[in-house]
Amino acid sequence: MKTIFLLAATTAATLPLAGSQTESAPYQAELVTRQIGATMRVSGLCRSVAGPGGRFRYELEAERIGPGGHSVSSQGGHFALAARQEVLLAQTTLGGLGPEAHYRLRLRVYDAAGQPVAQDSVNH
Repeated sequence: MKTIFLLAATTAATLPLAGSQTESAPYQAELVTRQIGATMRVSGLCRSVAGPGGRFRYELEAERIGPGGHSVSSQGGHFALAARQEVLLAQTTLGGLGPEAHYRLRLRVYDAAGQPVAQDSVNH
């Protein structure tokens, strides 16, 4: 299995706030996946729905389970998020998808004090 992680710079461009999952949470994390053959493109996003801007930290974990065994890849970093903005945290391409192999993806976002503020997970 070949796994490639591309880390977005901490000064990543922000995008206008798109639709949100729930308006009650001040921050939202989102994993977006797109399968192309036996590979999957994963994007991790964070948006400020009602919370103030600030400095945050994220962790992205990809766990692959298949006939060849079990592996875990992870990455993380710090980023700035303005109020009512969305930022791309990371993009990665995962290989080795098949009928007997799958991934568990988890994205967690923490504030500057280390408290969790948002998370998302996907089983594929």
